[in-house]
Amino acid sequence: MDNNFTFKIQEWLDTPVNERNIPAGAELLLKLNRNRILYHNIMHRGERMMGKLEYELKKYLRMRIDNKTVADVVRLEKEVLPKVQKFIEEEPVNKAEHAGKRADHDELPPEIQALWDGNFEQYAKVKALFEELKAMMNMEPCDRYEKLKLLDEAESKYRKNLADYDAYLKEKPFPKDGDDKEDNFPMDPAELAKEINNSRKYISSNKDKLAALIEKDQEKAEALRAKMQERVDTIQSAGVPFSPDQQTELESLGIIFK
Repeated sequence: MDNNFTFKIQEWLDTPVNERNIPAGAELLLKLNRNRILYHNIMHRGERMMGKLEYELKKYLRMRIDNKTVADVVRLEKEVLPKVQKFIEEEPVNKAEHAGKRADHDELPPEIQALWDGNFEQYAKVKALFEELKAMMNMEPCDRYEKLKLLDEAESKYRKNLADYDAYLKEKPFPKDGDDKEDNFPMDPAELAKEINNSRKYISSNKDKLAALIEKDQEKAEALRAKMQERVDTIQSAGVPFSPDQQTELESLGIIFK
C-alpha cells in the first residue's frame, strides 16, 4: 500500500475546510473509487459537495490506516459475518437460561462478576451491529468496513469475557515441596480458558447423544460417557463449578462429580 498516498489523504482532511483544494480532493477520491460520475459532480458543484467528499475520503482513510484494501474487507466480511450469525443462533441471550453461569458467581470478585453481567449488554451490541450490516449489504465494502471492524471486535470481546470468567480461579495452586512442578504450576490463563471452553462445548454437544446411546448401545454409551467425564474433570479441576441444573442433568447420564 502506498503510504505516501495515504499521507496525502490525511493532509487534505487536516486542512481547514475553507482552505481545502476541492479539485485536488476530487482527484484523490477518483484514484480510490474510479467513480467518474461522482468526480464530475464534485468538480461541478464545488463547495456544495464538500461534505460528501470529506465523508468518502475519511472512509477510505480508515481502511488505509488499518492497512486494508477493498479485497481485504471483502475477505474479512466473508469470515466475520457467518461466524457472528452462528454465534447469534447458538448463544443464549436470556440470563436465566444461560447455562454457563458459575454456581459460585455471587462469591466472585466484582470485576469477575462484571465479565458475566456485562456480557448481556455486549451480546446486544453484537446483534445490533450484525443487523446494521445486513441492512448495508447493497453498499460498497468501504462503506461497511467501520461497522464490520466494530462487529469483529465486539464478538471477540464477548468471547474473551466469557473465557476469562470461566478461567478465574479463586485459589491458584502452587507446587509443594517434592511435587512435580510442571504438574502443579497453574496453566497459562489463556490456555486454561481455551481448554475450559472446549470442554464445555464438548459436553453441551454430546449430552443428548449420550442420552440416546444409553437407550440403544451401552458399549458406545460407556465410551462417550468416559470422554465426557474427562471434560467434566478438567473443568472441576480448574475450580470452575457447574450450575445445580447442569450437574443434575449430567449426573442423570452417569457422570460423576467430585
